[in-house]
Amino acid sequence: METTPPLSRAQILQSIKDFLDESSPAKPRQCRHCGDAMRFIDSNFLLRGTTLNWNVSLPFCGNCDREILENLPRPETIH
Repeated sequence: METTPPLSRAQILQSIKDFLDESSPAKPRQCRHCGDAMRFIDSNFLLRGTTLNWNVSLPFCGNCDREILENLPRPETIH
């Protein structure tokens, strides 16, 4: 059985960077389950041990994904 040589750290970092840079799909406007308007959470992804970071708007449905709203920190608790 032939084995694939392991990727270097630089190759892995580049693959992750390419994925996050290229995988920002078109933002859905309506929930595919209930039809409600989608909402978005601005999120920041950091790759530990590097200076790489991304700001990504993650879509969610306020109707189908209510637990997301319950678990978000309140503005007064963010420092």
